[in-house]
Amino acid sequence: MKKSELKDIIGAEEYSLVICEKSEAARKISEALSNNKYKTMKIFNTNVFLVTYKKRNYVLCSAIGHLYTLNLIKKRQKLPRYDYSWVPISQSIKSRAKMVNARIKVIEKLSENASEFILACDLDQEGETIGYNILKYACKEKQNVAKRVKFSTLMEDDIKSAFANMDNNININLAYAGLTRHAIDFLYGMNISRALSRAFMTSSKKYRTLSIGRVQGPTIAYVVENELLRETYVPLPFWSINTYINSIKNESGKWIKIHYIEQKILKNKNAKIILDDCKGEQALVEKIEESIFKINPPIPFNLSGLQKEAFRLYKLNPYQTLSIAEKLYLNALISYPRTNSQKLPHNLNCRRIILELSNLSEFRDVANTLLKKQRVSPTQGKESDSAHPSIYPTGKTTISTLTDIEKKIFNLIVKRFLNLFREPSIGKKRDIYFKIGKYNFYTSFKRITDQGWNENSVKKEDMVDLAVGDELKIKRMKIVENFEEPVSSYNQMTLVQKMEKEEIGTKSTRANIIRTIIDRMYVNGNELTPTELAKALVNTLKNYSPEILSAEMTKRMEENLREIENNTITSEQVIEKTKKDLDSIIKSIQENDKNIGRVLIAATDKLNNKPVTNKPLGKCTICQEGNLIITSNSKNRALVCSRSMKDECSMKSPLPKFGYIRIQKDGCIKCSWPKIRTSYKGKPWNFCSNPECKNKERKK
Repeated sequence: MKKSELKDIIGAEEYSLVICEKSEAARKISEALSNNKYKTMKIFNTNVFLVTYKKRNYVLCSAIGHLYTLNLIKKRQKLPRYDYSWVPISQSIKSRAKMVNARIKVIEKLSENASEFILACDLDQEGETIGYNILKYACKEKQNVAKRVKFSTLMEDDIKSAFANMDNNININLAYAGLTRHAIDFLYGMNISRALSRAFMTSSKKYRTLSIGRVQGPTIAYVVENELLRETYVPLPFWSINTYINSIKNESGKWIKIHYIEQKILKNKNAKIILDDCKGEQALVEKIEESIFKINPPIPFNLSGLQKEAFRLYKLNPYQTLSIAEKLYLNALISYPRTNSQKLPHNLNCRRIILELSNLSEFRDVANTLLKKQRVSPTQGKESDSAHPSIYPTGKTTISTLTDIEKKIFNLIVKRFLNLFREPSIGKKRDIYFKIGKYNFYTSFKRITDQGWNENSVKKEDMVDLAVGDELKIKRMKIVENFEEPVSSYNQMTLVQKMEKEEIGTKSTRANIIRTIIDRMYVNGNELTPTELAKALVNTLKNYSPEILSAEMTKRMEENLREIENNTITSEQVIEKTKKDLDSIIKSIQENDKNIGRVLIAATDKLNNKPVTNKPLGKCTICQEGNLIITSNSKNRALVCSRSMKDECSMKSPLPKFGYIRIQKDGCIKCSWPKIRTSYKGKPWNFCSNPECKNKERKK
């Protein structure tokens, strides 16, 4: 496309290029700046938005998340490998090639004539990384001259304020921290996964992808160690005394349950002694204590809090909740959800939001009650986030297009927001202490006197009208044997909380990491139980390379990334430290590859989906020495050379998931890789097995 053609499409010679993370965000920003009078254009079949705002022309384009990823530079090299570069993600994910390449092409073309560059990606480490790479590669080194707009909602006022107060530079240190995180995770994941896969292949002559990473390792270890505690748990018995007395002196009335002061009696004989000593006695009211208690309104949602509540109420896993919250954000219904903060912004017009939320019938009464107050002041939590405030509704109430579960999450956020401004729940508590013979018992009663924000969660109880000195008849005493419970299995939410507590992963990545270890058959079930493969992997790595499972190592790395953000350490220093750690880890795996391989083979044989290997299909056309074999698991098939397990041949190629496979006698005339014959939709298909070879054709 020529410059004149682009001018004709855009209709302006001079414009600022605004780079957004997603197309819907670009559209919302365009709506906000233009009072919904923006123009939509198609360039290379991709939407681009044109806005005139305060006599300036803005062209808004978008990515689809990351457009660039890390890839190895050289074809073959022994582990560990440190030769990597940023490349278009289409080189790694072929299914997204057309869409990704079109986006990059559009941005490249628009950047040629742009007079100004503005980054409007999500305001966090990932957003800064996405924008940095686009500015560097697609826009040809504009990362140091681009400006930055910052906003936490896609509402008109916030967007206009962001453009009126934009920073002169992007947060380059935040971007460096993000780039370094990706590099570290790539180097750990690629090197360790390949080392383990080769160990498996060395012992089995079969190929199986065994992936593990810097954060995956400790996460899998948490699940395995927790399950070990459950499996080896010996339930210890204890005894309690269930005691019921009359609630009215000298009359037959409602029974009330009272508790022995020691809730767990460790020896049965001691419980029997208490029971025997109490026979024929009455319960003497020895002391009554009354107090007022208060239940304050809840604190604002951060991402973890929202995920926890959505799991409790609707059994949504953390990944599902995050996905729904992101959609609500892009619809301008809530603020940015990837936040640690439990604080509302100090300048937020809360009364305006409450007024607009009163249009929702289910919240009208609560909202109108709040609007009658002279001053609305929210409760605030302790956690803060330098980039974003807590999650809150924007006041927009157009929710007709939402699905039922999306409406539930939206309503959950609205209800929490409104509750922040409501009065505490007030109640009375009465603790009554009894003497039965020489033994102490007690009971407690609660009554809510003012519901405040908390209508339903506290049970109302009738107070028992007793006085000190009253003697009440014992109606029943019984010894009950109980057993200590083992630790609970992790579910997806409690595992996220464990990762959060141990400071591994980020608010944006934890849910996805759990999803990954489930997909890779390390854990299964709603209660996350480890597979035999996960147990074998953890036990083996503990013996030969415990660093991979170390949360301390991961926490140190997170601290290093924060130091990069604060400009107290360089990315290069952190990468060099990573290389030294990996040298030691890979060396240990390689020195013990046969032992590691044997353990992993035994574990994979116990899985329901066992990897299988076909008989040799012929000599490798590349090295002319090894045999070509097909390996597969439940999800994928691959063609490999038997010598690739020793890194003596580069022949490894993905295959179609279904259909017969035949190896042709002669290799590809372009690259010498094996040529394969199979069928596609009932038609014969001949193709080169080299994914990068262009000599691919379909024949009838």
